[in-house]
Amino acid sequence: MLPEVIVSLAAWLQPTSGTESADEGGVGDPPSYCPLSKNGNLDKAPCRRMRQKNDLPEPAENPCTVCALLDSNRPNWHRIINLFMHYRALREFADHAASWAHTSHVAAIVLSHNARILDCDQRGQSFLKTGNVMHILGGQLYCTDASFQPQFNSALKDTVGAGRTTNILLHPPEQPDKRFSLTLTRMPQRPSAVGAGESAKIAEILCLVAPLDGRRIATVRQLMDFFGLSAAEGRLARAICHGDSVEEYARDQGLRLPTVRTQLSSIFSKTGTKRQATLVRLIAGIPVVRDLA
Repeated sequence: MLPEVIVSLAAWLQPTSGTESADEGGVGDPPSYCPLSKNGNLDKAPCRRMRQKNDLPEPAENPCTVCALLDSNRPNWHRIINLFMHYRALREFADHAASWAHTSHVAAIVLSHNARILDCDQRGQSFLKTGNVMHILGGQLYCTDASFQPQFNSALKDTVGAGRTTNILLHPPEQPDKRFSLTLTRMPQRPSAVGAGESAKIAEILCLVAPLDGRRIATVRQLMDFFGLSAAEGRLARAICHGDSVEEYARDQGLRLPTVRTQLSSIFSKTGTKRQATLVRLIAGIPVVRDLA
């Protein structure tokens, strides 16, 4: 009966012809027939048959208890629509905030057990539009390089069946050195999603795609604020986290090696670390937020 219900509600949402406008929350008259009945036949409405079966009195003005409830408790549909619009705006803001924070993943995609895309974040939409690594075909997620497809199908099947997190490597067909990690993990099902007497549905799968060479390191400003580093020390600390050696950094920056070693000693003192590996682990735990200003 979904089509009839939609038509009924759509008619109900039309602005009235009186003094109350749509902007003021005006709506049309409630349905003239029971939304639960077929072809608008009130005598065969399931709600009326239920009342007759239980020997319950029928309302004097409206034989349909559902319609009577709608008449007495008519929701403010414009407020509900505004609520959904507000929710959409909040979600878009969250997507933008994630982009501002420069999180490591380039796509977060929610899949069904057969790889059908159920939801996708803003980054994921842009990622799939390029189609360099993965693309959408018939509403399902596919690897652009067909040679990876059997591995992806096997990983998805393993995650759905066994519930364990699986990982595979992908790369664009023409760029084998530009690799991406793809992680599949089963999402926990909310208890409210399963009603009484219902069997648990197959959990949805979260697919995260991230570039291997796309590590996000705290900004120089963050390192200066957290540890009191100078700008030069902050740049050196970031270079070390990106894998540069002291010698490589000195050569690339045109600095004398003793000067760079002195800066590194100062960084160790201010951060409370003694080794480069410890420094990298410390900085890697800082959530990265770029300063838009």
